[in-house]
Amino acid sequence: MALLLNRDTGESITRFVSLLEKQGVIRTIHNTLDGQHYIQRIGAPTISYELKLYVTEDGKRLLSQAEDTASLLEARVKTGIYFGRITNLSDFKRLTSGYYEVTATLSKVTEV
Repeated sequence: MALLLNRDTGESITRFVSLLEKQGVIRTIHNTLDGQHYIQRIGAPTISYELKLYVTEDGKRLLSQAEDTASLLEARVKTGIYFGRITNLSDFKRLTSGYYEVTATLSKVTEV
């Protein structure tokens, strides 16, 4: 069963969660005089989680509150349990039956 949980308050935000893991790499590309490319990777890759959520009015309030306080969130999906803090929250799109669709990006937290 999917679930998005605020670990700081213990409140359940929604059970409609879809998660996609993303990787960001910092790199510079230099062109040499003979037309070759030299690629330099800087640091370790950053991992983030892209969540697609469906929330009620209460979930909307809890999600906005979690973004404001930088709360630790726990996303439970079929592939595992992921922890992170909100770095980006899209606008809420109103749907039928009192639900909202929203996309949130979580930065990966390794130590819980």
